[in-house]
Amino acid sequence: MSIWYPSFYPAFRCKAAACRHSCCRGWEIDVDEGSAALYRELPGKLGEDLRAALFEDGEGWHFRLTAEERCPLLQPDGLCRLIRELGEEALCDICALHPRFFQEIGEDELWGLGLSCEAVTELLLGQPMLRFTCRETGETTGFEGLLRRLGIKVPQALLRYAPRIDEARRRELLSRFAATEAIDDDWPRELAALERAPLPEAKDESAYQRIYEYMLFRQIERTEEWEWDSLVAYARLCTDLLVLWDALEPDTAGHLRRISEQIEYSTENVDRLLH
Repeated sequence: MSIWYPSFYPAFRCKAAACRHSCCRGWEIDVDEGSAALYRELPGKLGEDLRAALFEDGEGWHFRLTAEERCPLLQPDGLCRLIRELGEEALCDICALHPRFFQEIGEDELWGLGLSCEAVTELLLGQPMLRFTCRETGETTGFEGLLRRLGIKVPQALLRYAPRIDEARRRELLSRFAATEAIDDDWPRELAALERAPLPEAKDESAYQRIYEYMLFRQIERTEEWEWDSLVAYARLCTDLLVLWDALEPDTAGHLRRISEQIEYSTENVDRLLH
């Protein structure tokens, strides 16, 4: 088995207190059984506070968020109390692994980083091109090379991205994304603002090509359920929305992070765009 990952993967570091969009706010935090058992047995004030924060429902254990939808362990300085007092090894699985994801493709495995994390979007946009590294051999290759090594055949033309957004495409984009389940009240307002965005002019497309390829990389595991035409259409929808949003207000990293948290962490929303 070979393990492949984006070449920037080892450079990822959580921005902790410097992060403007902490994953410790606004997200339901699931707690695995092993961590929940540890937290329920911890002595002292930390143990008491953890037990007060934990609750169990029919789907497992979770942390009860504060009224401000913050993790109860997130301190005012933006740092995690668990790490401060017990070290990173005390984190529950989801906190220890986020924003990493893992996919099995045949006999190979892909490691990646989710784009809802601002540190990841900054890493991706800081690359001159998207490259992937084999952990076992150190070999590097581009996205097309990765697909070949995985035994996936895709027409080369489908792997090329060029924004072609006219008024009809704008209406299609806003209609498709409006049909997704909103992550919060801001999402519908953000889509409505794009109704008055200027149509994008020709520009350097290299950054959007990297993003388009990464959108496809993120969904490679769905090839067992979906044809590549559907995956390509999905990646174009997401990248076209990003281009349109940048035409209204240039902020590629911020808009990309926002699209990712709205779409990529909801299987239902991904499926709505794949249909």
